[in-house]
Amino acid sequence: MIDKNLILYLPFDDPDGSVAYDYSKSRADGTLSGGAFFSKQAKVAKCLDLNGDGECVTSRTIPLSSSFTLCFYVKPTTNSIGWLLNLPGVDNFLEQWLDVMPDIWYFMAFVKNGNQLTVYQDGNEIYKTNLKATPVGLSINDPNLSGVHACFDEVQLFDVVKTPVEILKMQSDTDVEYYIDGKNFKDFGVYVSASNGLVGMLERKDALTVDWDNYHGKVVDKKRPRYKERTITLECFIEASNKSAFVEWVNLFMAQFDKEGDARLKVEYDGKAKPLVYEVYCPDAVDVTKKWSDDLMVGTFKIKLVECEPVKKVLRHIGVSANSKAQINVTSSKLLNIYWGDGTHTFDVSGKTTVEHTYTEPDIYDIIVTGVIEDIESFSTNAIVVWDRLL
Repeated sequence: MIDKNLILYLPFDDPDGSVAYDYSKSRADGTLSGGAFFSKQAKVAKCLDLNGDGECVTSRTIPLSSSFTLCFYVKPTTNSIGWLLNLPGVDNFLEQWLDVMPDIWYFMAFVKNGNQLTVYQDGNEIYKTNLKATPVGLSINDPNLSGVHACFDEVQLFDVVKTPVEILKMQSDTDVEYYIDGKNFKDFGVYVSASNGLVGMLERKDALTVDWDNYHGKVVDKKRPRYKERTITLECFIEASNKSAFVEWVNLFMAQFDKEGDARLKVEYDGKAKPLVYEVYCPDAVDVTKKWSDDLMVGTFKIKLVECEPVKKVLRHIGVSANSKAQINVTSSKLLNIYWGDGTHTFDVSGKTTVEHTYTEPDIYDIIVTGVIEDIESFSTNAIVVWDRLL
């Protein structure tokens, strides 16, 4: 679901080293320059390293004349960081410096509520003041005169005031969440205690092999590896308040896999920007081990899911309004399948072509493109590229 108050979200987890995708409704993607790059030494996935003279420029500006919440992780290389709030006039500003430890991640939040500014560090309020004028600029600084070497991650800008509890939740929300066709497993009272097959090396298909009788060993074609389907096993438990509720919840959850075609499994393991997504079906029976009780009932089970097309690109379309369009321009001699994330698909796409899809409802949609991804000759899209190649 689209957060209508989130007007900029830069997680800096992108595969392209020059574009920082904006995951908010604004799609105000940032452009990296001056040596800035995505580093894997991040708080979440990857981060932005300014690398001295680097910068990331986006068209979205902070709504300084109204209420807002700006939050981000910062990792300084010095023992202090500061912020500067410019006010109208000459030499009219507010400045604050904080003692910090180098190479440690800190979560900062700036909240402007009317004319009141509150600053949080790691969920704790560290500054509050009433502004006498509307600010005209805000900067985060370190003492380096030759350029900033700090790293930033998970930059989020909201056009509303976030409460201290909401700010604390943004900092500490680290649970792994499982979704089936957009519905959280927890909505059915189901929790995943362990998983197998979500990531890791897939088994290769049998390659062309020649066994010469007058040579040692055998010759195997290793140039073009092709992979078998992915098998995912989730070890789960389900809770309900009584026996009848238990049976109802079990039936409702299992019904999610008893539909025509594939189901969409999504796993958010480290924030929402780079989920693992799969088109799966459930080929086997699922036996729930339980002990009947008139009080809290708990059952355990394993569910095996199969992803027939495991090698893929993953894109994200943010549809702010009804009838928004995702567009993919592709050249491929091999057939590709596109799963649009709304239950529809386009099969057997090949050649040099442009494929468009219209979403009737505003929402966030994860698009899967499957096939021999490594043989695609050219690819461009107006969607966010979440995973350039995922297997």
